[in-house]
Amino acid sequence: MPRVMITHPVGNMETWLAGGEERKELFKTFSSSYRIYRHNKENKIAIVWENVDMKKFEAALAHPDTDKAKAKHTVREPGELYVEVEGGR
Repeated sequence: MPRVMITHPVGNMETWLAGGEERKELFKTFSSSYRIYRHNKENKIAIVWENVDMKKFEAALAHPDTDKAKAKHTVREPGELYVEVEGGR
């Protein structure tokens, strides 16, 4: 299972950070663990997930509740998704 990373802007960093428990519950449905990185000057974040089940990940992203959560947590587009290249180390 690959490592996956997404980067995206947020409208309000404090609001986004306050949603951590909700993200934790969602993320455990498709990955073994994750890390969050905050841009040092802009309202942008990066999330890196470990051992991602891609089918479950894609289902979570496509679920209608995900759009509601994104709006609540001030997630902005565009998001950029990266999937680890097998043997890319």
